Amino acid sequence: MDWKKVGAILVIAFLIAFSGCIELPPKVEERPLTITDDLGRDVAIHKELNRIVSLAPSNTEILFALGLGDKVVGVTEYCDYPPEALQKEKIGGFVTVSIERVVDLNPDLVLADAHYHRTLVEELEKLGLSVVALRSDDMDEILEDIELIGKITGREEIAQELTANMGNRIKAITDKTKNLTEAQLPKVLFIHELDPLRVSGPGSLAHILIQLAGGHNIAADAKAKSVVYSSELLIERDPDVIIFNKYMGTIRITVDDLKGQPGWHVISAVKNDRVYGIDGDIVSRRGPRIVDGLEEMAKYIHPELFESEQ
Repeated sequence: MDWKKVGAILVIAFLIAFSGCIELPPKVEERPLTITDDLGRDVAIHKELNRIVSLAPSNTEILFALGLGDKVVGVTEYCDYPPEALQKEKIGGFVTVSIERVVDLNPDLVLADAHYHRTLVEELEKLGLSVVALRSDDMDEILEDIELIGKITGREEIAQELTANMGNRIKAITDKTKNLTEAQLPKVLFIHELDPLRVSGPGSLAHILIQLAGGHNIAADAKAKSVVYSSELLIERDPDVIIFNKYMGTIRITVDDLKGQPGWHVISAVKNDRVYGIDGDIVSRRGPRIVDGLEEMAKYIHPELFESEQ
């Protein structure tokens, strides 16, 4: 018997068995990581992200939902959810961002809004900052942006679990509403403000949610996502359901406030007690809570389809 060969075999067997007990470190994606943001820009992320500045409430909500709250060092004055976001350094308003404050925070990453921050993105980029701009115009794009942030920040698996859950909740609604006939779609109006009367038009998130929830937006023919409406036109179009933002600035609006508007007593939604207040943030911010908004609106528009969930 060749004892040298036997010994070698035993050593190899031992090493194989021992290696199964060693916990390997998690795989870290190599840097720089280059991604394409929603402005079509190729952005290189050169290092691990420990300091993140968010320039929009929706971005802030996504970061916290992915467990990245401890890495967020700066937010806007409007970033109020979750409550922990209120404790973060403020870098100005949503459209009044202070470039100096952003730079002073020495961020590894800045998350901007492609709708409003195109010029700001260019200015921050010239200063050597890594800036990713996000722009989601529908539910699918919201899910895609959440997964993009997950990829950038090394939270890809958490992001995929989150979007899968959101997708399942969306499907639970649309499975009940997608086969409704035109005659089964209640006429709906979403009100943002009362003075002046401002409502959601085509392309707005509220409009998209109304459609997914099985309603017909009576302002679907408006020329903008947010439009000033006249009481005369509202009364003429006679919505079956009115949903309104119950937090209009610093003022809390009640159902009675809506019902008490001059001449509105003749509207079907008012006569049939189908006027509902909702937190406007959950139907306007492009983050995880958008599904909360969809579920709430669906129950207002089609309570008969969700009686078991009331």
